[in-house]
Amino acid sequence: MRILFYTGKGGVGKTSVAAATALRCAQRGYRTIVLSTDAAHSLGDSLSVELRAEPLLVAPNLWAQEINALHELESNWGEVSKYLSDLLAWQGAETIAQGELSVIPGTEELFSLLQIKRHYDEQKFDVLVVDAAPTGETLRLLSLPDIMRWWISRLFPIARALLKVVRPVAKRVTDMPIVNDNVLGSAQEAIDAMVAVRAILTDQNVTTARIVMNLEKMVIREAQRSLTYLSLFGYAVDAVVVNRILPPDVDGHFASWYAMQQEYEPQVNEMFEPLPILRAPHFSREIVGTELLSILADKLFGDTDPAAFLYRGQVQRVEKTGDGYDLIVPLPFASEDQVHLAQNADELLISVGWHRHRIVLPQSLARLRALDAYFENDALRVIFRRGVA
Repeated sequence: MRILFYTGKGGVGKTSVAAATALRCAQRGYRTIVLSTDAAHSLGDSLSVELRAEPLLVAPNLWAQEINALHELESNWGEVSKYLSDLLAWQGAETIAQGELSVIPGTEELFSLLQIKRHYDEQKFDVLVVDAAPTGETLRLLSLPDIMRWWISRLFPIARALLKVVRPVAKRVTDMPIVNDNVLGSAQEAIDAMVAVRAILTDQNVTTARIVMNLEKMVIREAQRSLTYLSLFGYAVDAVVVNRILPPDVDGHFASWYAMQQEYEPQVNEMFEPLPILRAPHFSREIVGTELLSILADKLFGDTDPAAFLYRGQVQRVEKTGDGYDLIVPLPFASEDQVHLAQNADELLISVGWHRHRIVLPQSLARLRALDAYFENDALRVIFRRGVA
């Protein structure tokens, strides 16, 4: 199975791009499913079909699905949520607060990704296209189960042994809800499933992410940050999509907007090199239905197979070291004496001759300082350590 994961800032047209990609894959003969993990579902609107939580055939070779995040949360985390809710009730929390506080922030989006594992395990489809929640925060949250599983593997055996001794005594001296084996087992299963999802999404022979953006300053910064986060957590990116590009013959308000886009476009080319950049024009009407989605797919891919790996290799990667991080940025044909670094808050500016490469840093790097850099196999290794600003 091939998995394509579309992410981007809200409002950039990510759902339309994901739907167009899925439609073109289906038109090329792949059994394709497109699913939305975004709580603010708009996939059904884009396809002009009323979708549900189970796959629905919407066109030849094409199925679509809008995941019910609350249902997934209840199915996979219900035992844990119920225990936490009972515990909060015992402590005197109000009824509404019990339900809200018993859910770990982000778990709704995380558990919606379990449908990816289901489809991957069943192998009923050739291509899975994911319309993800904005900015890839869900992908970043996928590092949480690794940490939780580390604690669980060490604490759960101790907890279970203690509970066998403590539970009978505790029931006689307190009415506080005591966690039982069902709760611990449910948490273990859910976390193991999320770890398996992350393994699928970081398998670079199966999954690649594609970042959708518009030619606007804030959106471009968010796309840069997404690329760095994806690199930090081991997800491969094989393309960037620049959506809603205005034609040169616009006038009035759109003329100044077009001029702004013309200013930003060469910067985007430099920022995301060597990733291929897929471009789509601004449509004069809302992209709804398979006819317009097919036109959008033509603009994006032409004769290219959307399911192909459009780029192989890492654009940049982050390696954890003993006391900091190393950021590795491929810079072929550059020499060390051409490179200059400048760091300002959460931005790192790499100058190579007349060319500048601006990287928006994640928090783990932004709180450190870029203290040194050297070349290694046509890549610049930037050393981030704690130091005086």
